[in-house]
Amino acid sequence: MKPRIICHIMSSVDGRLLNDRWTPPFDGTPASKPLEVYAALGRELNTDAWMFGKNTLRAVFPYKWGVNGHTVQPDSPSVFVGERCSRRMFIIADPEADIYFTSPVIRGDNILVILGRNATEEYLAHLRERQISYVLVSDATDLRAGFEAVGREFGIRSVSVQGGGILNGALLAEGLIDELSLVVYPGIDGLSGVPSIFEYTGGITEYPAQGQRLQLLSASQREHGVMWIQYKFHKDYRK
Repeated sequence: MKPRIICHIMSSVDGRLLNDRWTPPFDGTPASKPLEVYAALGRELNTDAWMFGKNTLRAVFPYKWGVNGHTVQPDSPSVFVGERCSRRMFIIADPEADIYFTSPVIRGDNILVILGRNATEEYLAHLRERQISYVLVSDATDLRAGFEAVGREFGIRSVSVQGGGILNGALLAEGLIDELSLVVYPGIDGLSGVPSIFEYTGGITEYPAQGQRLQLLSASQREHGVMWIQYKFHKDYRK
């Protein structure tokens, strides 16, 4: 069964995501303080796992796996359980199977990788050596299949997706988001074309949010002028 997916994201008042472009708080509060509120609210969601997009993870693990190898064999086990000491897990979908991991944890949480059958046996050995858990699905770009696999194999019932906009857009288009946890920073970007909360890469005739409606669950003011707004997604039909 697919875990409950909560899109937890912080944006400027105008919905932009590049926090180094946001105007500072009016009263001289360091810009880092509202970001700390966002991180604390993410923990309040109390999910079994969290994730962000591969482009964001490149800031942590910038090097690519550069070893040519043999495609995963049909009889290769589809699940490996590595080190699992943290209460939460960090999930990353890696369709290219090329992240060179140097640690089994990120921000103290054990890593779980969703891979496709295009991965190589050598890459799987790299993950096992690092004691990093993984699941194999037919195609790692199939986010629904990936989430169902981590729910089934690792007992994960809820995931907070913490950006960026491209991952959020893909989840939106697939109808996978159950809740939106929107944290609004008290500042503005203002420039057209800067990445925003949902960045689905499609044509003008596509409507990735079609058939989905939002129900306001709560809105509250937090420290340092931050607003926290929570919505529930209602689906008119399954995509």
